[in-house]
Amino acid sequence: MDYKEKETLGQAVKAWREDHHYRMGDAANVAKIPYASFQRIEYDKGTPRIKNLALIAKTLGMSTDEVIMRWFNDDKQKDQ
Repeated sequence: MDYKEKETLGQAVKAWREDHHYRMGDAANVAKIPYASFQRIEYDKGTPRIKNLALIAKTLGMSTDEVIMRWFNDDKQKDQ
């Protein structure tokens, strides 16, 4: 699945987790980030630390730059 198609980073993370049949704690371990951080990312709460963003990007098979451009690009907000 192409996780770039998801509207939010949290939706992409949740789709990845469900595609792999992981519980949230197991997914956090695979992504190598703390459970609470993983949960906040999946629920789209706040902005993740760059270290965790890089680990999530790797987990999704994307570069950190791709994730930033897709979900944290200020130009999208200016167009709305």
